[in-house]
Amino acid sequence: MKNLVFANLFQSQDSRYTLKTAFLVLMVPVLMLAMIIYSIWLLVVFNHSYFIANGMTVLEHSREDFMFFIMQSQMEYLPYVFLFFIIVFFLGMFLAYVVLRPFNQIQYMCDGLLAFSDTPVKVDGLNRQKIIIKLGQFLYDYHNAKKENKGQAVLPKDLEDIKGPALDKVFYFQFICIILILTAVTLFSVTLFTGQLYNSIVETAIVMLKAPKGMALFLSSQKEIIELIIYVPCVVSCILYGLISHLIIARIQGVTYAYVRDIKDVSKGNTSRRVFSRVDDPGHQAAEAINKVLDYLHPETVKKKSDPLSEAPSMGHPRPGMIP
Repeated sequence: MKNLVFANLFQSQDSRYTLKTAFLVLMVPVLMLAMIIYSIWLLVVFNHSYFIANGMTVLEHSREDFMFFIMQSQMEYLPYVFLFFIIVFFLGMFLAYVVLRPFNQIQYMCDGLLAFSDTPVKVDGLNRQKIIIKLGQFLYDYHNAKKENKGQAVLPKDLEDIKGPALDKVFYFQFICIILILTAVTLFSVTLFTGQLYNSIVETAIVMLKAPKGMALFLSSQKEIIELIIYVPCVVSCILYGLISHLIIARIQGVTYAYVRDIKDVSKGNTSRRVFSRVDDPGHQAAEAINKVLDYLHPETVKKKSDPLSEAPSMGHPRPGMIP
């Protein structure tokens, strides 16, 4: 049973999108920590060579023994590192949840329509202002108008005015808040870990090498170098999180526009139009649910598609950036 559940997790395209987003977010602190550890390792090797060149009593310790002893002293921090990675991973999953939430809500709306439910899905707070949610509410009105022969439902003006990839301000606000929290948690945790790591290395080296006062002062005075070691990965991580945010937001804008455009075409009489999502698009299950509602409302187009002698149906407009 557990294996079946685990397998089903990867069968859903939205589930794969969630895991992909979480791992993408996780790669940033992993890369950041790798850069910091490598930089500190180079600094420790340099210090060891400096001690030998100045005739300090480190000759009895090979560099490999020196590094191994230091690494052994840091093993106690491993559980905290793994805990940090787990927290970042779940923050990435939460980020994907925020991305998929409006698509899940429009899917619930469509499932309710197919179940002949007269009660629309309740949407609270700022979520009512999201473009996808407004589109779901219009689809609900369009469904009722068709079933009750009340003519055509009127597309809201703000949806009618969308002529290209649009910025959903509510989604953008929520997304940026999560990214800022994620970035702050990453930078604070890694900075704290780096300072503690180097302090521990200094203490270990002093104890192991029985360093004189001058050596201890030399090791402890490298704060500016440590700050630089921390600064560069922090800048890189901010850039990477910015690129990830840009890619996700651009993809959401393109998908949202495609949904609005295709449903707008259907409401204007092109009843054979359907919503199609690409492999990497979020909200794939929502697109399937919308298409089921449209198939139910316009069964004649379904019959036409199933007729081998009929003309091949239109596959909808290409997504922005998609080759038709």
